[in-house]
Amino acid sequence: MKILDSFWFSPMASPIIGIVKCENEAGEIKYYIGTASGKNQMMDEKHISEKGAKFPSIAAEKLF
Repeated sequence: MKILDSFWFSPMASPIIGIVKCENEAGEIKYYIGTASGKNQMMDEKHISEKGAKFPSIAAEKLF
């Protein structure tokens, strides 16, 4: 899966929350949301793309 972009939220006293825009092997654009450490963006994006929850495309397209 190829990571295309990400959008981050930094809540106080909580893990960072990210939404990751990805392109799968079939060329489809997918979005995932999850928490991450906030220490390494590339690792955080990979973690969310693999372990995050699916995020609705219609909502994500308003952010990206």
